[in-house]
Amino acid sequence: MNMSAPQPQTNEWTELVFTSHDGLRLAARHYSAYRSVTSNTVQKPLICLSGMAGNSSEFHDLALFLSTHGQQPRDVYALDYRGRGNSQADPGSANYTSYVELRDILDFLIAFDIHHFDVLGSSRGGINTMLLATVRPAAIGRIILNDLGPVLEPDGLARLLGHLENMPLPASWGEACDLMRSMYQLHFPALDDEDWRVLAGRYFKEEDGQLSLTFDKRLGLGGRHLDLQKTLPDMWGQYLALFRFPLLIIRGEHSDMLSCKTLEHMHTLHWNAKAVTVPGQGHAPLLRDKASMQTIQAFLAEKN
Repeated sequence: MNMSAPQPQTNEWTELVFTSHDGLRLAARHYSAYRSVTSNTVQKPLICLSGMAGNSSEFHDLALFLSTHGQQPRDVYALDYRGRGNSQADPGSANYTSYVELRDILDFLIAFDIHHFDVLGSSRGGINTMLLATVRPAAIGRIILNDLGPVLEPDGLARLLGHLENMPLPASWGEACDLMRSMYQLHFPALDDEDWRVLAGRYFKEEDGQLSLTFDKRLGLGGRHLDLQKTLPDMWGQYLALFRFPLLIIRGEHSDMLSCKTLEHMHTLHWNAKAVTVPGQGHAPLLRDKASMQTIQAFLAEKN
């Protein structure tokens, strides 16, 4: 099967480049709010934080939907952490941690003078969101967690780390899509051919006619010290930092990272939280189906 590279049109977003606190060249996407006759005001910008091996491309469809919304467009920024997407890899793999990524996020906010924003954290981005809420609470308006909670399920984490360490390089985009199906179809039975193509584009890019990874394979090294046979440390203390913000929690129906039990407890504890489940998807929902995008837009548009 002949397939073209799953790349968005470059006129749909602008690449932003900045320097981290330790000198790395980092990148982000900016989807500029489209101002129309019916939209006199632009909403608060949304900062999108991706998963462990993810990058800014995973928010492409959602960012287009939000930035071009007819009545309530908003700027959307999606970051490439160090070692992902178009950002420079770190020479020291020990720096692939959420705490270092938090500093990179703060560097980004300073570099582009962004003071007030909403946040969407997907998977590992949810951890980074909780950390960001502890250090910049006055800057944040509303928060969305995509399939991430204070308790990480060991089986799900082991699966993700295994994918990072053992991801093969396919010879073509057709093989890349087949690989995505073999890896994820059990948890994502609702995906169609286009979804698989988009998912392949998150993990692979084409350079000189050859596919390469969009992430540094050393990302998974930090998980080797974890004993996944034991209960992992929880993050309920960090979750407390979210209690002052309106919160939307999204869970994939077949998620093996955020359990129904944890979701229920999160929802019960938080005074102003909403929870939704994306049918037919696992960890983490792609957020490119119409229902998910409309749910996110409506949540962000709420006044309090």
